[in-house]
Parts: sequence; C-alpha cells; structure tokens
Amino acid sequence: MRTLEQFLINLDGGPCRAISRMALGLTIPPVFHALLGGRDRVWPSLTLFVGILVMLRIVPAILRRALPFSVEAKKIWAERRNIAKQFDSYQWQKLIWIGLGLLLYATIGGGLTTGELVMTSICLIGGSAGLLAWWVSMPRVPQSKARTYAVDRS
Repeated sequence: MRTLEQFLINLDGGPCRAISRMALGLTIPPVFHALLGGRDRVWPSLTLFVGILVMLRIVPAILRRALPFSVEAKKIWAERRNIAKQFDSYQWQKLIWIGLGLLLYATIGGGLTTGELVMTSICLIGGSAGLLAWWVSMPRVPQSKARTYAVDRS
C-alpha cells in the first residue's frame, strides 16, 4: 500500500479519527461566522452543518471512485462501510468528536452563538448516544473487525 493510502486509512482509524473530527469541529465556527457574516442564525447554521455532514459522505465516495487506490485499501474501506451500514451508531458516534471540537472552540474562542450552541448540543447528545449504542452492540462485530473499527475503550 502506498504512503498516501496508508495515511488516508489511518486518518479514519484510531486516535487520528478523533483528532481529525475534533479539528473539523474546531474550524466550523470561524467558517460559519465568515459565511453568515457574523450573524447568529440557528437555521442557516444547522443547514450548513447538515451540508458538512453530507459532504463528509460524498467527497470520500467520489475520491474512492475517481482515484486509483489499491485493492487492499478498497477492501478496508468496504469493510468500514459495511460496519457503518450494519450499525447506525458507528456513524452517530462521529458526532461526539465534532461536538468536542465545537466545545473546544467555545473554550478558547470566546463562546458560541446560539446556532453553534444548538449544533454542539446535537453533536454531544447524538454522539454520546451513538457511542453508547456502539459499545453495547460492538460484541456482535467479528473480533477482527472490532479491533479495527472500535473506539478504544482503554
């Protein structure tokens, strides 16, 4: 497997998964401030956030089809997509890391607007529920896949 493929696979696994999503959460408020002209609007913020979530699914799918990745990399991604299809909680738990990034922004960036606060609450509540559901359902995942896709419980 090439270095770029290994990087992309690792980006969505282990601690890199959490760090990349927290970084996304940390960058959302400044981007939304720029796009919304600094106005505090709940519905436009939520609409932009849903757009980001959709793009997080569409862009990787396009890249997987457009770029020549190895069979091994495609197999790993196919296994991950299969787990995600079997367990909605696998997708929902991603929100907790984005929510923690938003919370980090609130701490170091001087707070959140109402729209960002709603987003953060949705992410933390939905992500916590997804994480809890994932931990409960994880024993049904074959052990080889559980090590690859699970959140580290230690």
